[in-house]
Amino acid sequence: MHCTRIFFLIIFTVSGIAVKAQKTYTDSLFHPDSLKYWVNLLAHDSLKGRFSGSKESLTAAHIISQEFIRAGIKPLAGNEGYFMPLGKYGNNVIGGLQGKSLAGQVVVFSAHYDHIGTTATNPYPNMGGKAFVEDGDEIYNGANDNASGVSAVIALAKYFKQMNIHERTLIFVAFAGEEQGLLGSQYMASQFEPDSIVALINIEMIGRKTANSGNPFITGKDYSDLQKILNKNLHQYNSKKYGKGFFENDPFFEHVLFMRSDNYPFAFRKIPAHTISTTSPLDEYYHNLNDEPGTLDYKLMSRIVEAIALSTTSLVKGENTPTRIKGL
Repeated sequence: MHCTRIFFLIIFTVSGIAVKAQKTYTDSLFHPDSLKYWVNLLAHDSLKGRFSGSKESLTAAHIISQEFIRAGIKPLAGNEGYFMPLGKYGNNVIGGLQGKSLAGQVVVFSAHYDHIGTTATNPYPNMGGKAFVEDGDEIYNGANDNASGVSAVIALAKYFKQMNIHERTLIFVAFAGEEQGLLGSQYMASQFEPDSIVALINIEMIGRKTANSGNPFITGKDYSDLQKILNKNLHQYNSKKYGKGFFENDPFFEHVLFMRSDNYPFAFRKIPAHTISTTSPLDEYYHNLNDEPGTLDYKLMSRIVEAIALSTTSLVKGENTPTRIKGL
């Protein structure tokens, strides 16, 4: 259903009496151990690489939906609870917080939760990094790609629910079908009036740093001014800690990462939609059987997720609006 106004889509299901959530400190949400816990859940061998449409992918979707329930974010009307069905490719997992004074304006935080499964399902058998693989390992756990990003979305959902500063409506989504060609994000993008979405922050592979400073990079910096807004916010918050350019330019421009992740179906519709990452597409663990939880840097992840939360606060509160995508 393609809606002309976001108000008709963002109707949250509420049951019972609202209860004030017990305060949880921000430090615990962004703590390396919290992020590690969620990565371990999603990248466990029992989920067999979360191949879209598999029964293990459905299990992963249920895990994420349970975390959304614990966060206190609500399902969106028109979906099956927290699930946005994609047919044989499984389900996007999606929930939100209805905005206050600017409810018709939406900020999206996203990451894909699917991966390439096992050696029997991998659609790219001749690609991937060359990290050492143990004999007999057949599971592409996808810890960095992209359990790391999903753990960030879960943490952000919990954070913004507790902060209660969302003048705009917030949507948190874990996409399926990314590895099959951005299928989950393409479908979701088709369900929204583009002008209703103020920005989409996509999070992809934040568990290992590149050879640069270790700061994250943002894809497609010249298509909107989102990167400038986020960096300005961090600089104003703590110039000593973050400097003027915490979110760096994409150092892998030749790999067209802007068009290879779930931000792109939204950016194609002129929505300011960009991906935050830390990992090279040439990383030795990329699409490698040894992309497992023990290979991730959880202190790095903690630092990045906290920066995303702080830098997007002005978007959430309705104080900044990025320019629309241009040049595509």
